[in-house]
Amino acid sequence: MSEKQYRVAVVGGAGMWGRNYLQAFAQRADCSVVLVDPSERAREFAGHFGVGEVLNTLEELLKRETPDIVANILPVRLSHDAVIACAEAGVKAVSCEKPMAVELSAADEMVRVCRERGTAFGCATAYWEVPFLQECARWLREGHIGQLKAVSIPGGLPREVSGAGCVQLTQMRLVTGMEVEWVEGWILRPEPGWTLPDGAEEYEIDCPAHGRLGLSGGLICDIPAPREEGPVHCRVWVEGEEGQAWFNGPRPIFIQGKGASSTPVYPDFLHQEQQGLFSQVCERMVSAVERGDGQIECSGHDYRQALEIALALKQSARSGHERVALPLVDRSLKIYPHDYRLRGGDVAGWGSIGYDGPPQVEGRPNLNRPKS
Repeated sequence: MSEKQYRVAVVGGAGMWGRNYLQAFAQRADCSVVLVDPSERAREFAGHFGVGEVLNTLEELLKRETPDIVANILPVRLSHDAVIACAEAGVKAVSCEKPMAVELSAADEMVRVCRERGTAFGCATAYWEVPFLQECARWLREGHIGQLKAVSIPGGLPREVSGAGCVQLTQMRLVTGMEVEWVEGWILRPEPGWTLPDGAEEYEIDCPAHGRLGLSGGLICDIPAPREEGPVHCRVWVEGEEGQAWFNGPRPIFIQGKGASSTPVYPDFLHQEQQGLFSQVCERMVSAVERGDGQIECSGHDYRQALEIALALKQSARSGHERVALPLVDRSLKIYPHDYRLRGGDVAGWGSIGYDGPPQVEGRPNLNRPKS
């Protein structure tokens, strides 16, 4: 860990997800943390994790100082303006959660402004539930199962093609090292109880999806329809000339060889102790500041690409499943996520996503629905 001290603001750090960032950054000896959150529980959370400063708004923070890092865990409707404000203020690294934006043009602007200002822009948790994902991608690129010849997202994109589906889409791009060039898509009805904001079109709501993705390496990524009998516990699957790999927790599975001669293999990195998810996210952001090159692993560009793929799947479905080429010409296309993601639990209601109440310092509310 570096001897240098970094100033970190955790914006939205007294929320269900944000408190994990607050704890992870507060545990680092090289980080001085301020919590930015207007909720009544913010000071209790700050005291519990040993954070001595609490502010109400990002605007208040940026008028007072420019931190090195801003972990932005705000709802989607607020995230665009927050990321832009941080970049323009000179913040060295800023993050956002999923999905990064409603409208593709907003995602474009977030990526562009951060790039122009030299701000490392990360979309923090796209690698979750797959330990050592970056090491896995490097292992594949080293040719341990030969040239890739097939890829799939076996569980489809259940519940949300954008809101949660951006995780699988980002992971697929990482492990294959390929971009999506075209899409053929099908969509399913949104789950009961999902609503749209006033003025939004019905086809703009987030929903489950499946289809095919044409990749730059000449492969086709199959995305089957989500199974009614329950989830497939594999985020991404790939097959090479000399083996296969399944990516999910608690750890990836690698098979080398073919037929009766095939055997499981355990690369050295699988035997290493891995940091917790949020500690990894913090480390990526601190490392980006240390390098000072405006780059970060699991980037805003990655989540922008995932949003574009999701939009293309929906556009293809609307046009009779015709093949849609990327990049999309119409950058005004939108996908509205679940109201909890769009406006946050304090506004949409914690029950809207299945929680029986707001986050607590000790423990967490019950989640009365499957994880996504």
